Amino acid sequence: MTVMQKAVTPQMSAAYLESGYDRVAGFVVRAADVAWATSPAAVFEAHGLAFPGAPFRADMEHVDVLRFPAGPTMRFVDATGGTDQRTRELTGGPFVDRPPFTGLGFVAVADHVVPLSWLEHTRIPAGSELVRIGRDGSSTVIGRYVDVGHGWTSDVATVGTPRDPRISRFVGHLVEWNGGHLSADVLDDRAVLALDGEPRAELGFTRTAIGRWRREVPLTELGERFELHVSGRWNGLEVRLVDQWPAENGGTVSRAFYTGHDADLAEGLRLVKVDAAAYEVVVPTENVVDVVPTQLIPQGWS
Repeated sequence: MTVMQKAVTPQMSAAYLESGYDRVAGFVVRAADVAWATSPAAVFEAHGLAFPGAPFRADMEHVDVLRFPAGPTMRFVDATGGTDQRTRELTGGPFVDRPPFTGLGFVAVADHVVPLSWLEHTRIPAGSELVRIGRDGSSTVIGRYVDVGHGWTSDVATVGTPRDPRISRFVGHLVEWNGGHLSADVLDDRAVLALDGEPRAELGFTRTAIGRWRREVPLTELGERFELHVSGRWNGLEVRLVDQWPAENGGTVSRAFYTGHDADLAEGLRLVKVDAAAYEVVVPTENVVDVVPTQLIPQGWS
């Protein structure tokens, strides 16, 4: 199992623990490649955190990183391209982004080789850990993402509950069980099923502390397994729909994650920059065109 690592902003870390946020996106590295980064200054260098608007400093008291298993439906892209259109064309990569991004597929760090990837927005997988790295060299697990039913737990911090227990079907695993499709975490020999509304008692679900309903079943009880991927275009930009909810005046509103990799275009259209190379926008669903739903099915699941 490959474990990935992402340095998360203080705002994102708080969202995980205080309000149950369960997503990850943007630039990531393999945890094994940055095992040497045992201080905030080293993490700052290893992850290339000096991007414009970054809330990181090399002299921070601590920095938090998310370590998570690379799931079979996750979409990773080699971080190649350039800092403008000319350098992007020289490398042939898809990205235009801001220094310290190099476009060469590696973090600009001395004395180490750190390949850099970009992860498309998805739900955090079961077993992920939020780790706080201190200036004294300490490494403390401050949060664990148990699964989609339980959410986050912590031995050292107070964990809040989601403001809304609803589960987005636009990210994370879906499985066929008992005649329907349910949100799930697919593990080695079993699946954790989760519902955001109370099921019939005979189905055997248990209510969790975050207001969801959870049950474990063996993989042999499941039908098809996949992650739903809904792509489209908004204002000419390629996007993935990752959330949807009713609008106050009727219809629906969608949260769209930009998948086109061009920071100039994203910032020109004033998308919200939630992290380096991670841009989002909330729009009326009717404004998203060329919508294409796809099932992401790993070879071992077909």
